[in-house]
Amino acid sequence: MKIPVREILRNSGQALRRNWGRAVLTSLSMVVGTASLVLVVVVGVSGRTYTLEQIRGVGVNLVLIDNEGAPATERINFADMEAIRMEIPGIQSSAAIVTAWPTLTMNGITRRIAMIGTSPEYQTVRNIQVLRGRFLDEDDLIFRSKVCLVTAYFDEKLQRDPFYDGYVTFYGIRFKVIGVFRERVNTFGQTEVNDFSAIAPISVVRFFKPDDTLDFLYVSAENMKIVPEVSEAVKSLLVSRHRNQSYYHVDNLAAILDAANKISIGLTLVLLVIAAISLVSSGISIMNVMLITVTERTHEIGVKKAVGALRRVLLAEFLAEALMLSCGGGLIGIILGVAVPFSVRFFTSEVQIEIPVAAVLLGFGVTLLVGLTFGMLPALRASRMNPVDALRYE
Repeated sequence: MKIPVREILRNSGQALRRNWGRAVLTSLSMVVGTASLVLVVVVGVSGRTYTLEQIRGVGVNLVLIDNEGAPATERINFADMEAIRMEIPGIQSSAAIVTAWPTLTMNGITRRIAMIGTSPEYQTVRNIQVLRGRFLDEDDLIFRSKVCLVTAYFDEKLQRDPFYDGYVTFYGIRFKVIGVFRERVNTFGQTEVNDFSAIAPISVVRFFKPDDTLDFLYVSAENMKIVPEVSEAVKSLLVSRHRNQSYYHVDNLAAILDAANKISIGLTLVLLVIAAISLVSSGISIMNVMLITVTERTHEIGVKKAVGALRRVLLAEFLAEALMLSCGGGLIGIILGVAVPFSVRFFTSEVQIEIPVAAVLLGFGVTLLVGLTFGMLPALRASRMNPVDALRYE
């Protein structure tokens, strides 16, 4: 005998309408639980993507070679940079850095400027974004052009100076400002770039230094997988060319990226557990309400059994009622859980919120599972009632 699905759904709907207030309050717990679950997945995925993108923005394939207090005779130099380029496979690009710290007076205030001497490769290696003008080119290096780029904040201060004419003076030499730049992501002063930074050709800045050495060197590997190998090869090469390995520090962001990935996954799992506890509480609430419903309808169940209602039909009817409570609240929760992060797009474009399909499928799947799991006990209790005892129940 086939199960009368339409009749079961009609009876379950009528039963819920008779106690609509209780049904709404019970479903509200599922709304909150499911919305929390969807939000956790959305926030976890979006937060992980944002964090990893910030790290990648600095340069995930980046290897930094630093002198770490080495004496002048042991500091890395241009010959070391050429040796690294020529002898180590897997290197895509490199940029040498020589820094100087001139002072500049603007609006009557003297400030210390971070002058970064480098080459055109620096833009690619460090993901530098040119907001206006142009970056350095090979001609600037060859002809030792007195040009520079300044940060957006620096440029803003210069524009306010009534004596600014498109040139800045460092060490008594006038440099033409050819562009305005920014780091692709904010490193909060943890790199050589700060608010008052200027990028100039390394062929010019090196003459402001007492020796022919580099402050540090950036190397970009061809892909993230070989970053550890490149780092070790660079360290070994420097040790072979110099006397003391303790002077050189070779670092990369691969380990930080891996750690951030693991931390974000861990935090998402913790939040998922918390959301799952909320859903379990909602399921227990549904089970309690359904047990009360079964008790209240004991006489009705007895009548149905007396006229020939099959056990599986009664089981399906009460299970359908539990699923309506669960999935009804769950669907509203899913809509809320998606609508809240989606609405963020209308207020800011800085944060890109991802709404994965998996979040919606997970939300619906969990609500369905909760309805089946916690609705099964009351449904079984109703289907197994003795019709004689049920009819005598007052």
